This record gives sequence, C-alpha cells and structure tokens, in this order.
Amino acid sequence: MLRAFERPISVAVGLIAVAGVAFGVASWRLGFWTDDGPGPGLLPFVTVCLIFPILFMILRENFDDSERFHAHPLFAIILLCVYAALLPYLGFIIPTVALIVAWTFFFERQNILKGFLLSVLLVAFGWFVFVYLLRVPMPLLPG
Repeated sequence: MLRAFERPISVAVGLIAVAGVAFGVASWRLGFWTDDGPGPGLLPFVTVCLIFPILFMILRENFDDSERFHAHPLFAIILLCVYAALLPYLGFIIPTVALIVAWTFFFERQNILKGFLLSVLLVAFGWFVFVYLLRVPMPLLPG
C-alpha cells in the first residue's frame, strides 16, 4: 500500500483528491439549487464529480518510473497563483504583463523584449475585447 505513494503521480492524485473533497463539501454548503434555478454550488460540485473518474484513470495508467521529475508544471502553478493573488491589488495590466513576460522567458526560452512585446499586444487585445467591446468593468491599474 505504501509503495504506491512512492510515485509522484500517486501523491499528486491524492492531493487533488483531497482538494476535490474539500471543494465538494464547500459546494454542497453553498447549495445546488435555489427557487430561481441552479445554485452557486452546482457547477463546482459537477466539476468535482467529473474530476474523480479522471483521477482514477490516471492511477490505473502505467507510468515509467524512470522518467525524471520536471519542475516546470510546479513553477507554472506557482506563477499562476502569484498572478491570481496580485490581480485584485495591482489591476489587470501590471500582473498580466509580468505573467506573460515571465512565461515566455522561463518556459518558452524567448528573450525578455519579445515577451514584453507579446504581453503588450495580448493585454491590449484583452482590454479591447473585454473593456471596449463587451463593456466588462475591470480594474486596469491599481487604485
């Protein structure tokens, strides 16, 4: 039994399963249905219910244990968490530019100037679509 947890995949599946149970309980507390229609907990609960069969399939796969560990996915998750944490305080523009520059530099191995130009274009496109065309109110800059 303990031998299964020597594989990083099993540990990751276990952590995702624990998080899934926590999200499932939280969505159950929010409620699945209201008088008007679907409640705020319905979609998270359905998502959790769809994740568990996928986790089971991942556990049944035979992975080569000789593959070496890559830190890129872990760094990507940390980078996205930092982005999500900074977004309410710094607005949309600054964290998004920083995220895209870091992503292109660390993962795509592009120089910082290319990453900066790409980030400016993508942020401008995001502003155009969401703020100008769709009229979605969003904090663009801190303050």
